[in-house]
Amino acid sequence: MTMRVLRDLVADVVTETSSRRARALLMVAAVGLSVGSLIAAVGIATTAATQINADIAASTLDLVSLTVVPEPGGPPVTLPDDASDRLEAVTMVEAAGARLNVSEIASVLVTRTADPRAAQIRSSVPVVGVTSGYLRTARAVDSDHLWMLDSPDLRVAYVGVTAAADLGIPVTADPGGLRVWVDGVAHDVVGFIEPGGPASLERAVAIPYAQAVAYTGTDAEATLLARTEPGAGAQIARVAATAVRPDAPQRLEVSPVVSVESLRRGVNTQLDRLAAWTGSILLALTVLLIANSMVVAVTARTAEIGLRRALGTPARGIAAVFLTEGAFVGALGGLVGAAVASVTVVVTGLINRWDVVLEPWMVAAGPVLGLVVGLVASVYPALRASRISPALALRAD
Repeated sequence: MTMRVLRDLVADVVTETSSRRARALLMVAAVGLSVGSLIAAVGIATTAATQINADIAASTLDLVSLTVVPEPGGPPVTLPDDASDRLEAVTMVEAAGARLNVSEIASVLVTRTADPRAAQIRSSVPVVGVTSGYLRTARAVDSDHLWMLDSPDLRVAYVGVTAAADLGIPVTADPGGLRVWVDGVAHDVVGFIEPGGPASLERAVAIPYAQAVAYTGTDAEATLLARTEPGAGAQIARVAATAVRPDAPQRLEVSPVVSVESLRRGVNTQLDRLAAWTGSILLALTVLLIANSMVVAVTARTAEIGLRRALGTPARGIAAVFLTEGAFVGALGGLVGAAVASVTVVVTGLINRWDVVLEPWMVAAGPVLGLVVGLVASVYPALRASRISPALALRAD
């Protein structure tokens, strides 16, 4: 297509849209409504999904956490020695365990060798005391040696994979012979902790809980973690503190733990499907509206089309006029729709106090989507116009 032909084609479209402004504006509005609704629906669904994720992260399905509430002048140790057993005795509790972040209370150095001067001291590697029940509850380790963590006399340690890399310890299936020194005391490495999960111990060295209490002299940073039967987290949260400390349940604060990731993905998927179906139906309706409008235009311009054909304009030239007009109107409507959708998503987020999530590519896709809609809607009217007989068209006028 030469530049002259293209220039004439654009001039025809501009002349036609200018002479029929009301029709052109209605078509632009139709495309803008559908494209804007699609982008707004996806944007609002994404924003809502983000908010729902945050809400779900603050709710629980099967994990409950209990933290110690410091009491001025109170005893340094709050949790009873059998705290985990008391929780596990509650109906619908499958496992429970205790954790104490030693490094948040006392300065404890972890080294790779017995001589700190000959080793690179990694003070950034935290030390955490855990019971076997804690690692089972968090599903952080699959090992037959977890029972060792419940013996205060055994100097053993589970090392997070990131901490192992920092300390220069090879991560192997059989850690026999590997050791770390915690404050100058040798601990046999009995396993490694993979990243992920509620434990988040991949950067830490885990030692027996009783030894951690001995280091700190207090359990002010202690946490109890309980895994319940699916869906029982809310019920257990109401009785957990009383089960552990029936004499002073106020010394424990109960809170839910991040929920199952699959549920969050399911919410996202359902919202995305809802938005996609809603937008697709609107787009289909818009295609029908534009096609109907352009069919009416073809009928109204029958004499003009006949004259063009009589003057030598080929059938594909007639079709190109209507296809270009549809693409022009569609792209313009898509641009308007993208702008309106962006404002709608932002306003909706502000009203509901959500963190607005609107991908730039979605806004940029508005004009492109509108152009495609306009082209699709113009195919039938363009074919119909190109098949009009010049003689019949002139006679009809």
